[in-house]
Amino acid sequence: MENNNIDASIKELSQITRDDGNEKYADAQFGLGFIYDDIKHDYDQAEAYYLNITREDCPEAYANAQFNLGLLYIKIKYDYDKAEACYLNIIRENCPDAYAHAQLNLGNIYSEIKGHYDKAEACYSNVIREDCPEVYAQAQFNLGLLYNEIKSDYDKAENCFSNITREDCPDAYANAQLNLGFLYKNIKCDYEKVEACFLNIIREDNPEAYANAQLNLGLLFDEIKGDYDKAEVCYLNITREDCPEIYANAQLNLGIIYNNIKDNYDKAEACYSNITREDSPEAYTNAQFNLGLLYNEIKQDYDKAEVYYSNITREDHPEIYARAQLNLGLFYDEIKHDYNQAEVYYSNIAREDCPEVYANAQLNLGYYNYIKDNYEKAKRCFSNIIREDNPKIYAEAQLQLGHLYNEIKHDYDKSEAYYLSITREDDPDIFTSAQFNLGFFYTDIKPDYAKAEAYYLNITREDHPDNYANAQFNLGFFYYNKKHDYDKAEACWINIIREDSPEAYARAQFNLGFIYEYKKNNLVKAIESYSNILESDYQEAYSKAQYQLANIYFFHKNDSNKARDYYNKIKYCSSTSYIYVSARVISELIDTNSNLISNKENLKESILANIKNICTSVNDIKNRLLVSFNLNNSPNGNTEVKAPERRVAHYTKPAVLFNLLKGKNPSKFRLNIVDFMNDPNENQVLTNWLNITNNSDNEIKSFLASFSFNHNSLNQFRLYGNEDNISGSGVSIAFNQNFFGLDTERSISNEIALVSSIKPIMSIDNKQIKLETIQTENKSNDTLHPLPLYRCLYFDPKTEYMALAKRNKQSFSLEMYDEENKTFDIDAKWENYIEKLEEEKRIKEIRKELKNIKDLMEEFLENAELQKISNLEQLLSLAVLPISCLIKHAAFEDEDECRMIYITHIADKKIVEPQDYQSTTSLYVEYTNVENHIDIIYLGPQCKLQHKLWLQNHFKKKQRGKQIKLIKSEMPLR
Repeated sequence: MENNNIDASIKELSQITRDDGNEKYADAQFGLGFIYDDIKHDYDQAEAYYLNITREDCPEAYANAQFNLGLLYIKIKYDYDKAEACYLNIIRENCPDAYAHAQLNLGNIYSEIKGHYDKAEACYSNVIREDCPEVYAQAQFNLGLLYNEIKSDYDKAENCFSNITREDCPDAYANAQLNLGFLYKNIKCDYEKVEACFLNIIREDNPEAYANAQLNLGLLFDEIKGDYDKAEVCYLNITREDCPEIYANAQLNLGIIYNNIKDNYDKAEACYSNITREDSPEAYTNAQFNLGLLYNEIKQDYDKAEVYYSNITREDHPEIYARAQLNLGLFYDEIKHDYNQAEVYYSNIAREDCPEVYANAQLNLGYYNYIKDNYEKAKRCFSNIIREDNPKIYAEAQLQLGHLYNEIKHDYDKSEAYYLSITREDDPDIFTSAQFNLGFFYTDIKPDYAKAEAYYLNITREDHPDNYANAQFNLGFFYYNKKHDYDKAEACWINIIREDSPEAYARAQFNLGFIYEYKKNNLVKAIESYSNILESDYQEAYSKAQYQLANIYFFHKNDSNKARDYYNKIKYCSSTSYIYVSARVISELIDTNSNLISNKENLKESILANIKNICTSVNDIKNRLLVSFNLNNSPNGNTEVKAPERRVAHYTKPAVLFNLLKGKNPSKFRLNIVDFMNDPNENQVLTNWLNITNNSDNEIKSFLASFSFNHNSLNQFRLYGNEDNISGSGVSIAFNQNFFGLDTERSISNEIALVSSIKPIMSIDNKQIKLETIQTENKSNDTLHPLPLYRCLYFDPKTEYMALAKRNKQSFSLEMYDEENKTFDIDAKWENYIEKLEEEKRIKEIRKELKNIKDLMEEFLENAELQKISNLEQLLSLAVLPISCLIKHAAFEDEDECRMIYITHIADKKIVEPQDYQSTTSLYVEYTNVENHIDIIYLGPQCKLQHKLWLQNHFKKKQRGKQIKLIKSEMPLR
């Protein structure tokens, strides 16, 4: 209406007085009030006009005026008391419709503003269908909500919702059916009625209520009835036009069904991708998170996973943001091995986002810094975690702090305090680990045997069967070794059952056999205990038990045939290869009916003892040749100075490097069999010196990989890795120390057996337990564990000259200059390196061990009875096999070689079989992927330009991954 018309209407209506008739006057005043209320928004003037109308003028106009006044007081002036008074002025007889609306609004005032629920109930109940069906429906709906949410009178709520029909008001009917469905679902658990109510709602009633009903029907079929096809149909019925937020939730649930139930990952992806931030920030973040998981775990497209996780912001949803950042951290940690970027993501997570995820991130940061030897930062991260974040993660952090103060800082009081802070309620598993560590601590570090005993006894089978078994094992060892109480030791070891821990059970049964055999002279029980051990329990204990059983039948029961059966079950071993050699020697003596077996004590004290002495010397030499990577190059002991042996180089062809780096499925690094090497004789320097021979038919085989301490060596470039007969065209791959392990037992295949000396098995090491959120190394049966690296010993058999492989000064100086661009302290660092290497001392010790081995070998070779054993030299060569590949002729000293070795049976499943005839001279075992362990690649002086280009391209495409330096060798090659 135009202003001129409005003003004309006002003028005309203002001229009407009561003299013109009360009813006409009332209508005019109502019209003026409406104009000033609804059009001019002059609410004071509108109020004045409405107040001019009395019931006597016109009951209906009075009722409508009072109603409009009530709305004005509620919506404009917020004067609820005046609104209440106006609505109370309206009676049904004046105007049923206005009365119904007034009672509805009165009920809303009492319910929502004044909290007078009984008055609200009365007002809603005053409205009848005859007043106004639509208002009646709304009043019944509000009454139902009041009974449901305020008074918890669910039967009355049910009646109210059920009173509403579609004919009254389609919208109210839809909402009533929706609430009835919720009532039947959440309160009465009558799922058939739930389904009926939701199905009553159609889109024409109310699109949003329809969408809500379909969503909840989907949830009913999905979560309660397990009918995923019906759930799928319901979710698909919902459109964005119905309600964007409900549509987003339906698409999210559809995605979950396709992903988790139907394994239709493409449909899942499509559903998640349908959701926009504008639909629902929360559903969007959940969808992006699920897309990240899908691409991470199912499609293994890690770059796309990263994109989806990165789409989630803290403003969308703090908790999901935190979880996305955690997964990004894990992704960079485990997949890209970019630990600095992983640290950034973990650090983005705040406790306010989600205390549990924050604790997880801090735990991972603590582990990360622990590995980097940044112990102060690791301590801060672990200390940031409080019990309220997550009791289990808190307990794990306290366990790691205890370990840090125990192993690194040697502050045993603090270590104890951290272990003691862990309760069983935090996590039974970690609690028992802490108690186990305390027991170990008070046994070996601060000997207080009463405390040690108490801590071990705190661990129950119910807490953690494996930890219980380990605690009982250590208790038994404690009683055996410290208190010499063999009865208590026996009782502890008997407590351990196979179901607790097969390994601990096997260890315990072996020790029980040892007690019965040597302390209680009960060979029957000893045999029983040794025989209880299965090969599947624990290979080490099984092999040792077979040896003990064989010796009992041979030395005590004079049953050579049965003894031979047990001896024949024994395999070549690691640090105690003497078990296998001794067993084979005795078996051969039995077969030849040698005179030596008639004097068994002499056999045991001379021949068997000497075999053990040889094997012990071999292992001593092997351990002295281990490259530990921790030689400190700082004259003042500064631990921040880089260790001079922190990396070693592998010289090879560019084609091999390409296969190690190529695409998404690169080749693994290989160890090749010694038998097919260019010069297999070079691995027989030791055996030739000892006057024993290696038989190529022997089923125990050595595999090795060669490295050099000198990373940029002209001589090595000349000899190795050349392509197309071009000298110096190869590459030198400089591996860091993380490529190698330090456990010398790993040099022998687990399938052969890893055993220790024949005595009570030492107590189980102090174990650290990782949570499942931290991805620890999981080695499969066909993957090698990290193998140790050994430096070669250069030996001249004629002069017995010896030297250790090590850095040469030229290569050492060049690397130091390249990294620090200075020369003034290189000599000092070199002298310090040579001093720390202790070459003279090591050679003196090795020379002594080699002399012992040679003297004992000569005794064997001069023994006429032993000479009857046809394969004696072959057996003796097995005794020195662990070091045969590590002793090279002194003529090769300038190669400064170090080697990774793996000794195994020819039937080992890890040996890769040839796939074609041309490959039959190339047996090898696969070690691991290399890219994350390479620091530098040196390109030979004649390396082709295209090789440098593809390497640059390869690494530039991975800018956010681990950066590998490329260096073109400037060695003068003519």
